[in-house]
Amino acid sequence: MYGSSGDLYSAMTVFDKINYPTVILYNSIIRACARYGYYERAIGIYFRMHSLGLKGDHFTFPNVLKSCADLSSVWMGKCVHGQSLRIGFEFDMYVGTSLIDMYVKCGDSTDARKLFDKMTVRDISSWNALIAGYMKGGEISVAEDLFRTMPCRNIISWTAMISGYNQNGLADQAFCVFEEMLKKDSDVKPNWVTIMSVLPACAHSAALERGRRIHDFASRIGLNSNVCVQTALIAMYAKCGSLVDACRCFDGIPQSERNLVSWNTMITAYASHGCGMECLWTFEDMIRAGIRPDTITFTGLFSGCSHSGLVDVGLKYFNCMNTVYSVKPRVEHYACIVDLLGRAGRLVEAKELIDRMPIQAGPSIWGALLAACRSHHNLEIAEIAARMLFVLEPENSGNYVLLSNMYAEAGLWKEVDNLRALLKCQGMKKSPGCSWVEVNGKAHLFIGGDTSHPQAKEIYMLLDMLLEALPGEDKGSWLDT
Repeated sequence: MYGSSGDLYSAMTVFDKINYPTVILYNSIIRACARYGYYERAIGIYFRMHSLGLKGDHFTFPNVLKSCADLSSVWMGKCVHGQSLRIGFEFDMYVGTSLIDMYVKCGDSTDARKLFDKMTVRDISSWNALIAGYMKGGEISVAEDLFRTMPCRNIISWTAMISGYNQNGLADQAFCVFEEMLKKDSDVKPNWVTIMSVLPACAHSAALERGRRIHDFASRIGLNSNVCVQTALIAMYAKCGSLVDACRCFDGIPQSERNLVSWNTMITAYASHGCGMECLWTFEDMIRAGIRPDTITFTGLFSGCSHSGLVDVGLKYFNCMNTVYSVKPRVEHYACIVDLLGRAGRLVEAKELIDRMPIQAGPSIWGALLAACRSHHNLEIAEIAARMLFVLEPENSGNYVLLSNMYAEAGLWKEVDNLRALLKCQGMKKSPGCSWVEVNGKAHLFIGGDTSHPQAKEIYMLLDMLLEALPGEDKGSWLDT
């Protein structure tokens, strides 16, 4: 009773008072620990049970293996696997599926496949777990082959494919699978999880109209009031450039049903559109609603302040986030504050903050400082930031190009030649810029110097016409980009 309701303390107190717990009681407490995130305790109780000579069954092992998977402890999972084999559970369907899921979540698709091939009886969960594993590892063609050869598919199978394509940046394939589900002869129709899985594809390719069609579909099947779907819609609309629609979706969530993820998504949406004051107001509304902020909340808040020039406000919340809200600053927060100070031209303060950091500064922090130095023409600090970046991410040609451009602006042509020689020596090339535009519901991707688009000739003619129409100063900045 206590375990099922989430009162693990009471459940453990009662359990510890039992002199000789049975396997059923051990299963109950292990299941409760695994269900509510006490994974190490679940594994510890299992090994205590094992040391007493009690053998696990097909209820024990799935929960223990889930705990191993959530801890990403493949070696512990292999120990449990070995014990399950010794007591005859090698070909148990439930244990076998849990083992596949454990290996997949721990990134070991090879052992997962070996186990899958040995299973004499497989249920649909075994197929789904392996497909998700191959997608997670980027082995898309293998996942596709499994999906095609499945004897039957359920909603999880289809959603795993859509999510997998999104994880690998293949938005068009995700849309194709989703649209196949919508066909009249399809046995499986999308649910709220499927909707949440396909919406990031719209954001990835900035396909606003397609996102609106999915929104309309979700409304027609009664998912418009689902908080998770509404939150996913907020993120999609914001990333596709429609902040108005994002706000409308947020306003559609009743105040009592707004959770931390909903608030964070709206704060991040405002931040991505440079609406710093709206970020701040939403944050304060969230605090008044009794929701405690987390690391994501402050990342969004600081980003919004940075893009709106709210330096003092951002610094105020940065200085009190640990003492008032019990959120310890992380690398991403320091990067936002460096960007905040850098955009305001306070480069010396930004550099001093980096020097005082209790954690090592990563590429995001030095990158923010270097970009600010470019904007404010501070070559001295730029050289410090760039040298650090050359060590931290030596394959990122953008850092070399940015510093080279600063040397060129200062007329230091010898340094420009040295950097270009270094780039050439290391075999690096400047990454081409890219952009995309949506026309009639279809997103078109353009890469710098690319002529593969079927209308490339007309597009470049139009660009030439636009360039000719620009005034002299604007034409120079166009060419510089």
